[in-house]
Amino acid sequence: MAIAADRARTRSRSPPPSGHVSTTEDVAAAHALRRTYVAPRQSKFRVASVLRFVRPDGTEGKIEAVNAEPHDANIRGAICAERAALCKFQQIGAVPGPDCGSRITRVVCVTDCKDPIFPGPCCREFLTSVCSPDVEVVASGTDEGISTRPLSDLLPCPSMYRGLGQDAMKDLGAKLGAAVVAGHGDPLVTTAYKAAVSMAKQQVKQAVVFPVLFAAAVAFEGGRVHTCAELKGVEYGCTVDAVSLLLPEMMRARAAGEANAICVVQADHFGVAHMPFAAARSLLIEHGFGEVRLFAHAQDGTWQGPLSAKESVPHSDYVTMF
Repeated sequence: MAIAADRARTRSRSPPPSGHVSTTEDVAAAHALRRTYVAPRQSKFRVASVLRFVRPDGTEGKIEAVNAEPHDANIRGAICAERAALCKFQQIGAVPGPDCGSRITRVVCVTDCKDPIFPGPCCREFLTSVCSPDVEVVASGTDEGISTRPLSDLLPCPSMYRGLGQDAMKDLGAKLGAAVVAGHGDPLVTTAYKAAVSMAKQQVKQAVVFPVLFAAAVAFEGGRVHTCAELKGVEYGCTVDAVSLLLPEMMRARAAGEANAICVVQADHFGVAHMPFAAARSLLIEHGFGEVRLFAHAQDGTWQGPLSAKESVPHSDYVTMF
């Protein structure tokens, strides 16, 4: 009921203006694009995106893109329409010319679903690293109703390293690591945090791929802790994050009727705790761990949370459809 009411509210209110081209016009363009191409054979589901941007001189431009999937059984290589559009945007931003220095003002996502579906967790994470928090995110389904949210509503507690390069991340990590509060009021959280940091510090060899090292720990009722390190890939898209690697043990324990998973903490080798990355948040929810509590450090080094896995990906009821 709450979801239905929320949809009704977002659909009925007039979309806010963004520059000279209306939200309605961009939604119409996205639907026109969606209808022009054949759905990928794997998902049989079309997604189209329009990315609206403003150039330094005040004029507007737009980028259009659709989802693409590999023509084999490895669905992991699928590319969402929103991220495809963002790749094009980063390309024009890196080339000297009138588009250089542009900023994104709106991201539209339309799909073959009847109801509006906001971008998935991975796209939200990518958007958060490129766009300002107040960017208008627009969703529309085949009934062409419109829902809008500011980007900041879609991914609580994003990475503290978003928008930074390697060197800046290392500098910030070292600064935060010296200031964070290690102990938490809940002993289980403290135990999981310390286990994750210890494991992250052991991953020195992986620094050749990327210099920030991550690990994660899940604490079960009774105090047992299971820890995994991120597996980095030279091709970055092959990397498997640490929280996702906890899932096999969480699922095994559940199937065996053992103690329930209570909380998850991901941390880097500097000692900074981070919320799970977007893909892991989604997998936790989809595989039945939506109530597991997540904890991370805030920018000032204090603890933030708990945030349930479900709460970490709001406005995305579709991830529970399995």
